[in-house]
Amino acid sequence: MEQKKRTFNVLFLMRRNKQSDAEASLFCRITIRGQRYEFPLNCKVRARNWNAAAQKSTGKTEVDRDANTRIEDVKLLIDETVRKLHDKGHELTVQNFRLTYQARENEYDTIRRLFDYHEIIDRKNLREGSYRGYMVTKKHLLDYIRIKYHLSDYKITAIDKPFVQEFFAYLQGYRREGSIRCAVNGALKHITRFKRVMNLALQNEWIDRNPVCLLKIKKTKVEKGFLTESEIKKLEDVILKPHLAIARDIFMFSVYTGLAYVDVSKMTLENIVRGIDKSLWLQFNRQKTDIRVALPLLEPANVLIERYHSYHEGEKTHHLFPVPMNQVINRYLKEIARIAGINKVITFHMARHTFATTITLMHGIPIETVSKMLGHAALSTTQIYAKVVDNKVMDDMAALKDMYAKKESQKSPDKAVNE
Repeated sequence: MEQKKRTFNVLFLMRRNKQSDAEASLFCRITIRGQRYEFPLNCKVRARNWNAAAQKSTGKTEVDRDANTRIEDVKLLIDETVRKLHDKGHELTVQNFRLTYQARENEYDTIRRLFDYHEIIDRKNLREGSYRGYMVTKKHLLDYIRIKYHLSDYKITAIDKPFVQEFFAYLQGYRREGSIRCAVNGALKHITRFKRVMNLALQNEWIDRNPVCLLKIKKTKVEKGFLTESEIKKLEDVILKPHLAIARDIFMFSVYTGLAYVDVSKMTLENIVRGIDKSLWLQFNRQKTDIRVALPLLEPANVLIERYHSYHEGEKTHHLFPVPMNQVINRYLKEIARIAGINKVITFHMARHTFATTITLMHGIPIETVSKMLGHAALSTTQIYAKVVDNKVMDDMAALKDMYAKKESQKSPDKAVNE
């Protein structure tokens, strides 16, 4: 140990910037047997806050805390580098230390930088909605470490199971600012994205294991809301102001076609073609899954397209409807439900569920066909509506049960005994 002290020394020092005497950049100097290796820490402190004897900044700002965290991280990296050289039987020289340290140092070693790396690698493979989801997850993580640790970023090597569990709790409201909270399923979406990003670090051997994988929580089963036949009629019959009537019509088009909001907003006359039965069909690729969807247009959907002829003017490339932003149309739908006397929280996506249930399954369309029309990648996704199928089977069988019950009751007692 005494020999190591004489031959190995670590010193953190500051250098004032030419542009400003008040600000200084931090460096680390490694001295091994009189030879030096110096490298920047890529962080700054206020010069008057630097304590050379304590080897840290005594300031109380976030910049000072980040600098001290960086110093502690570099100390750990230095110890790890020395240990690696010892384990491999290599001599502790400046050249060996520099090569091993530089190989170990990772540019994407924090949450913010790792998400930036994920964007570089996977942005081209992500649809716009998925990309926005990752950006929201990143924001939640950075907000969490700001509130919990008073830091602007966090080392990925310091992330452990308690960090992940507390972040999951934070998403649902624990120590979270504002009034917005995630339900369990919403929080799990962020955890899933976090896990995928951390898997990139694992694949690059920047971490030894992915701690996000240790969180074992099951999704909460959620009943998919939909409108009944009577509620659909209420919506169609209610008298509304023009802006609400437009929102209602676009919603009803989705009720009769099963289109998601993003697909409705992109629909043009080019998506309307003659099908194999020579009638009008809707044909497009789903934005979410890129799966081809083709379905015959029901007459109410045709009527709605014709109603907006003055908007699209029969132009093939013009959008079918003047679709407001998703948040706006959802706000309008809640107001429409109140005016129509429907005691449900209606969202635009409920139209898709209504198509799957009230419009198709309840009228005997096989679940496999419904799955194709919805553009689901797997039948299991459509099977969330299986309860509706069970209800239809129950209703359909009720008449058959009554028929056989009457037959049995009409049998004579003597015949029943002889049998």
